Amino acid sequence: MTEDNQNNEFKPQPLPGQVFIRPGIDDRPDYEKTLTPEAKAAMRRLSVQQHPRIPEASNERPETQAARIASEGGAPLTAAAHLDVAVPNLESSFLDLRDPMTAPDGTKPTAMQANRLVAGFALGSMLLSAPMAAFNTVLIPQTVSRLSGINRVTDLAMLVIAGAIMTFLLNACIAVGSDHSYCRFGRRTPWIASGSVLAAICMAILSACDFLPWAVFFWLATQAAYAMAAIPFAAAFGERVPDKFRDRADSWHGKGLALGQLVGVAVAVALTPHAGGEGWDGTTGFAMLVFAGWLVVAAVVTLLILPFEGASSYLPRRDVEKGDFFSQYRPPQNAPKFSVAFAARMFAVAATAGIAVYQWYLAPNIVGNTDEAGLFGIAGAGSVVVVMAICTFVGALIAALLLGRVVSLFGDLRIPAVASAVLFMVAALLPLLMDDGFLAVALYALLAGFAYVVFDGASQSLDLAMLPDVRSVGRSLAAYSLANTFGTILGVAACAAVIVATGATVLIFAVATVSMLLAGLLTLRLKSQQ
Repeated sequence: MTEDNQNNEFKPQPLPGQVFIRPGIDDRPDYEKTLTPEAKAAMRRLSVQQHPRIPEASNERPETQAARIASEGGAPLTAAAHLDVAVPNLESSFLDLRDPMTAPDGTKPTAMQANRLVAGFALGSMLLSAPMAAFNTVLIPQTVSRLSGINRVTDLAMLVIAGAIMTFLLNACIAVGSDHSYCRFGRRTPWIASGSVLAAICMAILSACDFLPWAVFFWLATQAAYAMAAIPFAAAFGERVPDKFRDRADSWHGKGLALGQLVGVAVAVALTPHAGGEGWDGTTGFAMLVFAGWLVVAAVVTLLILPFEGASSYLPRRDVEKGDFFSQYRPPQNAPKFSVAFAARMFAVAATAGIAVYQWYLAPNIVGNTDEAGLFGIAGAGSVVVVMAICTFVGALIAALLLGRVVSLFGDLRIPAVASAVLFMVAALLPLLMDDGFLAVALYALLAGFAYVVFDGASQSLDLAMLPDVRSVGRSLAAYSLANTFGTILGVAACAAVIVATGATVLIFAVATVSMLLAGLLTLRLKSQQ
């Protein structure tokens, strides 16, 4: 055999029909067969090992905490003002050479998927917030009024305070549980779906309760189940939206929350049109069933609009440590002004919390005979609540449109913050001074809605100034968010004490005035950073 024949014998033969050998493809050796074990080990040492990064915990992510603060106690429409006081985030792609179309969770949505993210979180915020707004403002006060009788004020106060404490305890547990969920449907989707279904079931059972302790139990269960959906939803919003679309997504998320609160209250009142301040016509149970179905549909629609979340089963697993739960609520060190900013927000939330809880009981003081007074066929308390909800939304929307220009006029952000606090106090005094109570509460809602958005927006930069380390903004904001819980407890307890002591529900506006006065005085002690 000649040398040429020997060379041709060991060359790879072309496939049937081929007339040439593709260099680097057909003649490529099989390294599993040609390399020795020593060579394979050397290649493994030299190759780059890809280890999936453990996702950051939701309590560490500034955008997640900012979303929670806005939805739990802030003014949602503040985000629509496009203020240049963004929460500092060292992971932002605008600070390095990463693609701003890459989301914090590592995904890179297409343009169509980015639009679906914005639309999904906006619509989801509206649909998911409406049922809880309806229950908190209309349906639970009606239920407590029917089952409690003369003790309705104190019973409602204890119910709200118990719910606030329970939600505070559950927030950390649900956040940690969601962070450590590993399945093919992702970390947040299973919690949003299951929490919505459980909350709907509890709402349905609550609609049939005729015994106050059982109503209290299932209402607390409803709040716990709703937290299972709301907290992962806020975490998903902070993780899945790319930096390039963050501003637009924040704006529509805030608009969705504000509109959802208005829609929830209006629909609840429309479903119980003849239930006065103390009356009961049997329609509250039907309204609860409607919102139970609403919540399930809202979760399904939201998850269908949002791009499907990637699987989390492949992610590296980290054991849950004891410090993961409540360490996020530890105040930042070396931050002497943190307590001042915390107290200012707590009193600001207290100024609005009491009125939001007891406004259904305002009708006898505002419109007199609740059986005769009405608006568009809605009698008594329903007319008061609907007018206040509409006026609050209109005032907040006007403030959101003007807030950027208002803040830019002042070098010291304490000026618009304190001025808005003064405007809020003036608005809160109107129901105490005017003879026309219906007009007074409408003006209060309009002016207070405007003032609270300005105060919340102008104080954002002031509040961020007290954070000593931008590398721990997420944890600092988690501790700061406790002001929402403490403010709610303080406002509800103070208003309940005043109503029980005097018998005049309208005096809750005096409590709101004093609370906002304290918030304004504390804001003066914060250093402006503009």
